[in-house]
Amino acid sequence: MSNDKKTKLAQILIRRGISQTELIDRIRETQGVNIEKYRMSKIVSGQITNYFTSTARAISNALNLPIEDILEN
Repeated sequence: MSNDKKTKLAQILIRRGISQTELIDRIRETQGVNIEKYRMSKIVSGQITNYFTSTARAISNALNLPIEDILEN
């Protein structure tokens, strides 16, 4: 899949050199929120687009980004 077909979140992780596991660990360490690996994979790949705002907020906070930067249009 080329970068223009990847989700915003996938593109951000690629640009920053952060793995999904590293993101999960960062979220757990900084916010005490546990996101399962299979769920993060589905969010990053775009297979899940309707997830809790709290999950999106945890991801965006861990990346120090506004929530709009990770959500698809």
